[in-house]
Amino acid sequence: MEHKDRRGRMEEQIDDNLRRVYAQAVEEQVPDRFLKLLEQLRGAGAEASNGSSGKGSDT
Repeated sequence: MEHKDRRGRMEEQIDDNLRRVYAQAVEEQVPDRFLKLLEQLRGAGAEASNGSSGKGSDT
């Protein structure tokens, strides 16, 4: 019985630690290099959708 109680406390502690780490990660700002990459990808996606229908001579 004691083994189950100890295991339950350990699992609870792991859960608490994971929640704490996740909360910290959520609060972190996105690095500038990723924001720039997202802007580039959005720009490339807009150009692709305006420039062609996606069908055609890829081969």
